[in-house]
Amino acid sequence: MASISQPRRNARGGADPGRRDGPAPAAPRRPGRPRNASYDKTILEAALEILVEKGYTGFTIDGVAARTGVGRPTIYRRWPSKAALAIAALDAGVPVTATPDTGCLREDLLAFQRDRVKRMNLPPHRPVVAGLVSESVADPALAAAFLTWYLRRQEGVNLILRRAVDRGELPPRVDFELVNDLLMGPLFTRSVVRGQPLEARHGDETVDIVLTAFGTGKEPPRRTSAAGRRQPLGDQPTQIAPR
Repeated sequence: MASISQPRRNARGGADPGRRDGPAPAAPRRPGRPRNASYDKTILEAALEILVEKGYTGFTIDGVAARTGVGRPTIYRRWPSKAALAIAALDAGVPVTATPDTGCLREDLLAFQRDRVKRMNLPPHRPVVAGLVSESVADPALAAAFLTWYLRRQEGVNLILRRAVDRGELPPRVDFELVNDLLMGPLFTRSVVRGQPLEARHGDETVDIVLTAFGTGKEPPRRTSAAGRRQPLGDQPTQIAPR
């Protein structure tokens, strides 16, 4: 008859607390391979190419995987959905506009809008944005992702406006959302809806509209150069002639 093993006892006859019956605990799991950053660029470039060629309807994770030779799991580890990958590709292809800080509202907005015009004229912008806006009507996930992308591109304008409020160039209760709409609306209509190229003057005109509607007319303090001379502020807002 086989003997039954008994728990190991300590010197006082109690069970030994330092001993555990059963299998030994598993060794700590080793971390996986580090993320290969080169895949990100390859995937995003291929995704943007497909969006331009086929639109969002013809855009698939399988298509990106086939074009890049990267496995679907690798793509999904980086972007959890088709919508997330599409927005990331657009973000990479049309970078966020830089936020200037000249100390003058007009100069800041002119610099911002001129840079925005250049980015909106980039080849991927019009076809990809137009396709995403159209498809987002019936795709809530895409609509949410696109709205996040769009609002993130207003953050630079909001920062410029907050500085202008602090300097007294804008009234404290100015509607930032409306200002953003006035700056972006005409450019979006011309570029995305009509499919027409933008010129620097189109961005300048939106700045004049905003300053005419909201500007207090108060000049900010002039900055002093290293030599002790006061630097010019630049041109004042032009008046818009009635049409």
